[in-house]
Amino acid sequence: MKSTHSYKKDEEIYGQGTAATYCNQVVNGAICISITLTNGRRQIGAFYFPGDVFGLEPSIRYRWSANAIVEATTVRRVKRKALLRKAESRLSFARAVRSIAERDLLHAEDHRILLGQLTATERMAAFFLQMNNRIGVNGQIELPMSRTDIADYLGLTLETVSREISKLSDEGVLRRANGNPRWMRTLTLLRPEGLRAMLPPLSALDLSPVSEDVIQTIFSSKT
Repeated sequence: MKSTHSYKKDEEIYGQGTAATYCNQVVNGAICISITLTNGRRQIGAFYFPGDVFGLEPSIRYRWSANAIVEATTVRRVKRKALLRKAESRLSFARAVRSIAERDLLHAEDHRILLGQLTATERMAAFFLQMNNRIGVNGQIELPMSRTDIADYLGLTLETVSREISKLSDEGVLRRANGNPRWMRTLTLLRPEGLRAMLPPLSALDLSPVSEDVIQTIFSSKT
């Protein structure tokens, strides 16, 4: 059974350690998944945008919490048990489910590399390339997340994020809206090749898109 729900900014969709009852798809808005570390800090594991699927857990409990990061975020969800039951009887459905699980695993591995091996500048470069690939239009990016969200995703302090954005702006790699020196969520990448040149030869360090066929298989079938 599928259903659709709307959430306010910062509202929890599911909590860390709660029963993994549903697999979800973002319809409108944006989501982040996060975990609270033993030192009390928050670590964001991924951002999800319209069309993205999240919360397909390999275990019976969610390892991360999921929260809306913009107002009026809409999520479509389908029961996990129904997905797994259908995957047992239909090979094409099982492949669709597996492709999402494999994508999440690859992203988690890449994110560990980002947090453990890259400098602050390299992390920011990777982040802006990710956002440009996923939600950018002709180099212009409307970021739905705050600087604090970015810092918690990249394992940096808020001050470091602000300093690195200013540095990239001063170097002519990106431009803030209307040339405003203050933090603005609208950014334009002027030289994306300059960002790529900052990175070591790694994989994409991003969630690869789930094909439309997979989305249709999971969320348009009579589950």
